[in-house]
Amino acid sequence: MKGAGDPAVDPEVAAELQALWGRFQGQMLARVETLDEALAALVEVRLDEELRRRAERDAHRLAGSAGTFGRHRASVLARCLEELFEGSAPIDRTAVPDALAQVESLRDELASAPSAGSPDVDVRPLVLVVHRDAELAGAIGLAVEARGLASHVAEGVSVAHAALAGAHPAVALVDLGEGGDGVLDLVRELSARTPPVAVLALTSGAGFLDRVDAVRAGVQGFLPGSLAPSELAGAAVAIIEAAQLDRWRLLAVDDDPSVLAALVALLEPAGSTVTGVTEPEGFWAALRETTPDLVILDLDMPEVSGIELCRLLRADPRWAALPVVFLTSQVGRDTIEAVFAAGADDYVRKPVVGSELVTRVTNRLERTRILRALAETDPLTGLANRRKFEAQWNRLQAMADRYDQPLSFALLDMDHFRDVNNRYGHEVGDVVLQRIAQLLLERFRGEDVVARWGGEEISLALYGMTRTDGVRRVSELLAVVCDEVMVTPDRQSFRVSFSGGVSEYKVDGDGLRDLYQRADEALYVAKALGRERVLPAGQQPERHDDDPSVDVVVVEDDDVVAELLTHALSGGGYSSLRVRDGQTAVGLLTGASRRPARLVLLDISLPGLDGFTVLEHLRREGVLEATRVIVLTARSSESEILRALEAGAIDHVGKPFSLPVLMQRVRRALAG
Repeated sequence: MKGAGDPAVDPEVAAELQALWGRFQGQMLARVETLDEALAALVEVRLDEELRRRAERDAHRLAGSAGTFGRHRASVLARCLEELFEGSAPIDRTAVPDALAQVESLRDELASAPSAGSPDVDVRPLVLVVHRDAELAGAIGLAVEARGLASHVAEGVSVAHAALAGAHPAVALVDLGEGGDGVLDLVRELSARTPPVAVLALTSGAGFLDRVDAVRAGVQGFLPGSLAPSELAGAAVAIIEAAQLDRWRLLAVDDDPSVLAALVALLEPAGSTVTGVTEPEGFWAALRETTPDLVILDLDMPEVSGIELCRLLRADPRWAALPVVFLTSQVGRDTIEAVFAAGADDYVRKPVVGSELVTRVTNRLERTRILRALAETDPLTGLANRRKFEAQWNRLQAMADRYDQPLSFALLDMDHFRDVNNRYGHEVGDVVLQRIAQLLLERFRGEDVVARWGGEEISLALYGMTRTDGVRRVSELLAVVCDEVMVTPDRQSFRVSFSGGVSEYKVDGDGLRDLYQRADEALYVAKALGRERVLPAGQQPERHDDDPSVDVVVVEDDDVVAELLTHALSGGGYSSLRVRDGQTAVGLLTGASRRPARLVLLDISLPGLDGFTVLEHLRREGVLEATRVIVLTARSSESEILRALEAGAIDHVGKPFSLPVLMQRVRRALAG
């Protein structure tokens, strides 16, 4: 790489490398002492194999690491000494005077003082706190520092603009209470940075339009201004943790700690998290723990070489496709052929040139990103697919547990989407889904996860939101979707809507499967109530006493079965009415004063008029045009089922029946 003082090197990276050099300088000089000892033993004819191998090894380490820290002449001198000690042939003693001079020059190079004016770099993530209340801002700053982060407190927007001249925060906690364009301009400036600064807005009672303006400016989340400083600091930590989890994970194996430290200094500013392993024996455990996106292997290590580790990787199906980049000081044809034969994707020569290392590693990671995106993205909508959603959900659930934050799951389903496909064609239906996906991505925050669950269903993971927050947020989106005018290629216009259900982690269930089921139940209730609405899990919808309509009429003479059905319907959020005989059912559902019903659960075996006769009356009176019928029968013969369907029933359920199965059919009938 270029020297730490080279102007082409990022100043922060250069300063960190310089600080690392100070940490490892003593270790480097100790390796020079090994070379001195070996040369003295050579002169005195007492150089044994163990000392010779140790000298060769320390010279090899110096050649690789000194140049990485900008000591290029030291690297060249160390390489000459490595060549002197390598192999097993007798060493020419006439080379000793030159070697002694090289050792002294090497010592002088490594003992040189670090460049002046290299200040210590605070590597802690920085949180910018912008608040008009100086006392509260200071308290938030202290809470942030207590969580292991650096803080910069600015009283007001103008001070914040000045503070940004020499800093790049990871997160900004910005008070929106001042209002006006100044705050939003600050948010825009933060969001436009590279990488963007995550902005959390502190607000008390901001209206819907104010929030929309803030989101458009770049705000990623809203926090109540009444939260305690410790809670605000926790929210900042959660955002930083989420960003860390999204960084590339690299695993580097090198027996020289100074090289590993340099890799961290070079690669982490480029968007990666580097885990270093100095002992090859610990490689496999580190691999399982970090599940890296790329592995960096030193070629020449004692006991187990990098080539052997690479072969182990390629022999395991779990890691066979994992990108591997080698670090090697040997670039002969045979060595490079052996590296690629073992399964390497690329190699970087030691001493490491920082820009070359970052470029080669980044290229490999970008290829991984493309392949991963293809595997984790729904090709039609561009949203995450279900597999990606489940992985991201597990990450957010772990964060919610760690920081005691709410987490909600939302399930959306397009209303009457089959009608859109049938009337305008599936190509138009695809365009509708793509537009809805675009609206979702535009209006939800970076830490939320939006995915196509399947068909017309879309799932949302809402971190930091309760069930009530989630319903409100998704309802805001519903209003936007309902206002959107869809246009077909032949210029026909139409509108669409969706229904949704929202469940909350630890309130409605402890696992994704349970939360999906609770949200799905709320979704079906929303559709049963007329669609175009978002409901929380477990809510019983309100009904007005003057509304004569009813969701389900239960026509059943068995009191036990009727009680079971009406109780299940009530628990599902449906209104119901029980009728004991066929004659009463006909009188209730037909005629001028008939009671509108969306669904009838009709027992075939009834006193007086049987179920088939009731069906015939309903068909003749035109009731079946607006009311669906599911027959309940203890005689599930093919002829009886066929007779019921021909008479106008949409489904049948045999007795004794499974209540969950029946309720599922009820929900689908009401949503159809």
